[in-house]
Amino acid sequence: MQDDVPDNRPPPRDYIERLSEYFEDIGGWSYDHRWWVLLGSFLLFGIAGLCASRAHVDMTFASFFEESDPTYSAYQQFRDEFGSDETAYILYEVPESEFGPFDIEVMRKIDHLTQALEEEVPFLSEVTSLTNVEYMEGLPDGIRVYGLLDDFPESQEALLEIREDVLKRPLYIGGLVSEDAKYAAVILEMSGSAVDPPEDLKLDPEGGEWIENFYPQVSETAIAEILARPEYKGITFYHSGEVPWNSTYNRIMIPQTLLLTVMTYIVIGALLFFFFRRWMGVFGPFIIVTISITISAALIGIMGWKLDLTFPFVPNLLIAIGVADSVHVISEFNNYYHKLGDRREAIRRTMYLVGTPCLLTSLTTAGGLLAMSISNIKSMAHLAVYSAMGIMAAFFLTVTLLMALFAFGRRGFVPKGKNDDEYRAREGRIFDTILGAIVRFDIRHTKAILLCFALIFAASFAGMYRLHVDTSFIDQWREDALVRQTALKVDYIMGGMNSMIYLFDTGEADGIKEPAVLREIERVQNKAEEEGEFVRKSYSIVDVIKELNRVFHGDDPAYYKIPETRELVAQLLLVYEISGGEDLEKYVSGDFSRATLEMRCQVGPISVMQKLDDNISAYLDEQPLQATQVQATGVGALWLKFASYITTSQIQGMLLAFCIIAAMLCFIFRSVKIGLLSMIPNLSPVFFTLGYMGWAGIDLDYTRLLIAPLAIGIAVDDTIHLVTRYHMEFRRCGDYAKALEGCLLNVGRALIGTTVILVMGFIMNVFHGMETQVIFGKLIAWTIFSALIADFFLMPALILTLKPFGPEKTDPS
Repeated sequence: MQDDVPDNRPPPRDYIERLSEYFEDIGGWSYDHRWWVLLGSFLLFGIAGLCASRAHVDMTFASFFEESDPTYSAYQQFRDEFGSDETAYILYEVPESEFGPFDIEVMRKIDHLTQALEEEVPFLSEVTSLTNVEYMEGLPDGIRVYGLLDDFPESQEALLEIREDVLKRPLYIGGLVSEDAKYAAVILEMSGSAVDPPEDLKLDPEGGEWIENFYPQVSETAIAEILARPEYKGITFYHSGEVPWNSTYNRIMIPQTLLLTVMTYIVIGALLFFFFRRWMGVFGPFIIVTISITISAALIGIMGWKLDLTFPFVPNLLIAIGVADSVHVISEFNNYYHKLGDRREAIRRTMYLVGTPCLLTSLTTAGGLLAMSISNIKSMAHLAVYSAMGIMAAFFLTVTLLMALFAFGRRGFVPKGKNDDEYRAREGRIFDTILGAIVRFDIRHTKAILLCFALIFAASFAGMYRLHVDTSFIDQWREDALVRQTALKVDYIMGGMNSMIYLFDTGEADGIKEPAVLREIERVQNKAEEEGEFVRKSYSIVDVIKELNRVFHGDDPAYYKIPETRELVAQLLLVYEISGGEDLEKYVSGDFSRATLEMRCQVGPISVMQKLDDNISAYLDEQPLQATQVQATGVGALWLKFASYITTSQIQGMLLAFCIIAAMLCFIFRSVKIGLLSMIPNLSPVFFTLGYMGWAGIDLDYTRLLIAPLAIGIAVDDTIHLVTRYHMEFRRCGDYAKALEGCLLNVGRALIGTTVILVMGFIMNVFHGMETQVIFGKLIAWTIFSALIADFFLMPALILTLKPFGPEKTDPS
């Protein structure tokens, strides 16, 4: 019966044919030793799972930075000296009270609330509210420093007098109380930070690795439980700041990513069953992808790395690559099995056709990903390595385990006389109609296709020129997300919710007490506050000293200034400390050699903060500091550095990936012309997507940074299958038009199937709670679709025009 089906294979003449014969043998071996293959795969999965269990979770911002990174090291030094700059900010109002936050009964509740927060919230450094905020009062022989309501007023009138005094003090306005006194706040300064090692953020050392045992989730949970208590009824709270932001992100990102991965599996599985009508065509690819993901995680455990913020993208990547290869394999297997009715021979013929292309696509995709290992973003560099390992594992399992799985099932025979046309008429007439039309269109309109793509490329380049590297906390969330709405409300009413810190260093003990130093800090502070509405509030030692000077001189506004001499500054600070003042540690180091300037900035994209930093740097270049050295630090500075790393990673990674993949394609096809020609449709999805992002105003952030390698991986996979088959068909018939028809009518089905399956799978991200993930899913779906368009139209047009496989055979007649 096998003799009824012509082989139609050209005699082996190059290494691709030799590789194809090698994979043909592997297919037969996998069939003959299927039980050993299954056992080996099971053991591999178990060992990988054991190694993966050693990997710890690190969803902190620190996972982006190497310990040796200068900006990160500077931040750690700042942390050691000044503590964490993360806060939980609780804005509140009392709509039903005439006096709002200054209602005496409400103030008693806030006093009780302050104490409850101090006692019950883990990872807490200090709580500040209107009831305990440090207050300075002038006395005939000095000053008195005490908590504002240490002597709690006995009447509403007395409290209103305190309100009037509070509203005269700039230190309190925009931080603890709004200008109209309708809103007030409780500020929780935390000891933990998103850049701390995970082991330092665990509440219960024996409580396991679940996120609810870590900061900031444990702190946010405690705060939310306290605010919900009935004794605070009548007060409306708005909880914002880094604590609820980061805890909400962790609670949404991890569970929803897992849930949507499962949903993606279900959707892709349903489509696989629809296309192939075989359960093994569903379970086989997923078994391969699951083992490959586990092997990637195993490498993380072996290397001592962490399951960080970039790891959730690994399932997306391996599903895309693993399913794409599996679809090609399953499509060819089904074709041959229906013709031959013999599983072993169908497996051998399948591996002859697709084994080599699968190897080449895996090598080029892994090589392209490894280009990202040069990234300055630590988690991205690690992702490049363990995802490349996962891709190669998926290839190995595809050519062994998937073949072994195909060995099981009924041994069905197809009646003799069943030819290709009859089979296609029954199973795939619609595909043949579509693909035949594409072939005819490519042949008839080659020049028009090239012109059209040239215009699209030009538009894409123009869009890429408009593309910006940017990220914003607020834009991560859907517009209806409570955490987003709360942040915007708090940001609008009070000082900004973003933080930018400058550290001034005099290089000598007590240097900060020098009036010239204080004036330099004041000069930079004034410059920052000139930046429109972006800088909403600023704090520094200068504010404290000017307030001390005013209070010391009988609240005379004329003395709200920096004293003229170092001795006067030192005297004021000494009186402050003797009187019980304790807030200096927030602004100066213990030896008074360094001081901070903190700017509370409006919630917005990091580019606005970058503009602020650039403006201040330009100002200092024009008017340099003489007495101090200044450096940006804090989480805001880390975000600025992170944004610059995104830019360099995208440019360097893309260029290196292009060189690696181009070199590999030239080697694969033994032709510089074919290799470079194949790069055009490989890069087109990247250009189209980045161009679209530029025109649509979609910024490039750390999540979308992965679109380029994923796009190249998918495009390379399809292009190599297409070009390899095209080359094989051309060598058989010697005619470019006929070879295109033979190529697309066979490989085209798998390309369509892969595209439909992956687009539907990734589009599931529209149900994610994070807006960034919604956009990521849409962009990946568009990228996959554009890769198909490039392979169906651009690649054939280039080959038909440039004829890279050599001259056509002349008709002897």
